[in-house]
Formats: sequence, C-alpha cells, structure tokens
Amino acid sequence: MTEDRADTVEGDPAAERPARTSRLPAAATAIGLYLMVRMLSLEVMYVLAAHAHLRDPGRQVYPDGTINNQWRGFTSILDALVSWDGRWYAKIAGSGLGGPVGAVDSDGVPYELRLMFFPLYPWLARPLTFLPFVSPATACLIISFFSAVAAAWGLYAIGRHVHGHRAGILLAVLWAVAPAAMTENGAYTESLFTALAAWALYAVLKERWLIAGLLAAAGGLSRPTSAALIGTVGLAALVAVISRRGGWRPYAALLLAPAGLIAYVAFAAGRLGSVHRYFEIHENTFGAQWDYGKSAWKTVTDIMIGVDDDHASKPIRLLSVLFLAGFVVLLALLVGRGPWQLTVFAAATLILSVGSHAHISMAARHLLPAFPILLVPALALARVSNRSLIIVFTTLALLSGWYAGWLPFISGQAI
Repeated sequence: MTEDRADTVEGDPAAERPARTSRLPAAATAIGLYLMVRMLSLEVMYVLAAHAHLRDPGRQVYPDGTINNQWRGFTSILDALVSWDGRWYAKIAGSGLGGPVGAVDSDGVPYELRLMFFPLYPWLARPLTFLPFVSPATACLIISFFSAVAAAWGLYAIGRHVHGHRAGILLAVLWAVAPAAMTENGAYTESLFTALAAWALYAVLKERWLIAGLLAAAGGLSRPTSAALIGTVGLAALVAVISRRGGWRPYAALLLAPAGLIAYVAFAAGRLGSVHRYFEIHENTFGAQWDYGKSAWKTVTDIMIGVDDDHASKPIRLLSVLFLAGFVVLLALLVGRGPWQLTVFAAATLILSVGSHAHISMAARHLLPAFPILLVPALALARVSNRSLIIVFTTLALLSGWYAGWLPFISGQAI
C-alpha cells in the first residue's frame, strides 16, 4: 500500500499514463485485498451458520421473504445469501417477469408482485441460467460477484482521484467490512448499484457527462433508491450548465439520468393499470412506503428513552440505531474532505433510507451504497503503518462476518 499519487509532467503523454486511475493494473491491489477480506468475512459467517444449525437443527428462526413469509431453519450460508429479496430476484432470473396481471406462477405467487423488483439485476443474471448446471440463484450470485469487483474498482478510482493511491485502496477495503457487506455477495442489488453509482460519480468528477448520465439511467433500472444517484448527477450537470462547462453534454446528462427510473415505473404502471396500483402493492404487500421518517424516528426515540414498545430493546434495533448514528457522524466529517458531489450522494441516500418505512435492521443494507462516508476513515487509516492495517482489517473482517451470521441465523431479522 505504498503512496502513489501518479505525478505527471505536463505535456508528456508517457508521463500522464500512470494517472489514469481507472486502469485495472493500478486497481489490482485494491480488488485483491477486497476479495481477501470478503472471503474471510464469509468464512466467519459460514462457521456461525453451521454452529447455529448444529446447536438447534429444528429452530425456525427466519422468515424467508417470500409472499408467504415462511419461517424456517438454516442448513447453509446460502440460506441467507439467496433469501428475502434474493428469492424474488432468483425467481425473475429463472422465468422473467412472467405472465399476465391477475395470474399466478407455479408457486401460487401473483405475477404482478414481480413488478415491484427493478429488473436490471435479474435481467443480467437470466442469460446465465441457460448455461448447463447454472441455477437462477447461482446466476444471481455470479452477477453479484462481478458487480462487487466492479464496485471495488470504482471505489478505488474515486479514492485515488480525490486523495491518492493509498486512500483508494483503503476505501475499497473498508467497503468490504461494512456492517451489511454480506449482501455484496448475496442475490441482492447492492453490489450492482454501488458499481453503477461509483463509476457514475467518477464520471461526474471527471466531467464525462454522457457516461455519467448513462450509468445513472442504468442505476434507475436497478433500485428505487437510485433517485439519490440521479439527483446527484442531475445537480452536478445543472451546475456545469450554469457555469457553461461541457457544451451540450451536461444537458444530455440531465435528460439521460432519470430515464431508467421513469421508464421502469411507467412500464410497471402500464402493466398494472395505473401508477396508484403500483405504489399500492408496494405499500400493502411489502410494507414499502414513504413515511417521512416516522418509523425510523419511532425506533430511535423508543431506544433513547427506554420504551420497550414493539421489542424496541432488541439488540438488532440498538445496533441499527448505532449504525445510523455512526453514519451521520461520518457524513458530517465528510464535508470538506471530498468533492461536494460525493457528500450530496451520501446525504441523499441517508434521506431515502430513513424516510422510507422499513424494518430498522435493513438500514445498514440500504446505506451500503453510500460509500463516500468511508473516505473519512480511509484518510485516517492512510497514516497508519501496513502492519497496523493488517490488524485493523482482520478485526473488522471478523466483526463483519459475525454480524452477517448473527443477523439472520441468531437474531432472525431481515437482511
């Protein structure tokens, strides 16, 4: 992890080549360390899952996230990696968005419910299901793996662009030990969206407006919280327009950025008959709605004043509130330590997360794409020796793996 700021000699093309922060050889160390740390965390998660099953094989600890929300026990790490949203994405990857509205699939699940899950991630996985011995769940996990690598690469590129080679490496590795990092390897959209967000923001910082707009549009096809990325890219493009930089390209980015999100919501609403029906299913079936932060605020205040209402004193709720508090602190410290675009994206992601009705245990997962806050500890750790970094990241990897196993297998809460 030696310092490498890739200083260049002006006007010398050969000297300028090392400054290309997005090149794979320069990012190889960051990607390699990211994968090593994730492997360690997953191993800890696997051991904890096996131990929990061994101690109580028949324990029904976990609702699996399907329409029937069936409670069941665990036999392997895959029970968590492909549960909850993962079961829906695997279903879509295996048979597409399905039949007409009003019909049900072979499991008795209405096809219209599949429309609540944004399609980019299962669309990327679907072609792999036609290969021999590749199940829909496996296809989703493959896409997650390559998306995570792309995300780590993008984080490195941003970190190096802003604060140098060492900061880029540390930013990527810190993302590997975030509290909900296990979803980076599961059948979830976190890795894919983070990759799209990282490279879109990198394009914004480099003022490559067409690329930024296209990546933001793709992000809009991956999850509804892409609104944070779309807004950030749009605001940055608007500033460029006002400043008369970039010619026509910022205008194009303004038009491209929201295209994916708008197109999919329009498509789903058209299939269901109305936009109202689309949001009605979100609210009534999945409990997903915009509540202006009421549910999050209730959980926080219940814990702060000691009210044991709706099991507010459960450890998972306390941990989740601590994660939120830590996020807010890092967000405040991020101001002035990086480009404003990164701070805006992280703040918008926080607002969308706490402003929506969801179980508090999902907060860490919903905030996982808000990687810019990790620049704060990355800069602090950049001053630490390599020997100390090994101790720090080994400890964090063990803790991340423990939390990944404890959350579903022991606490029985949503991922």
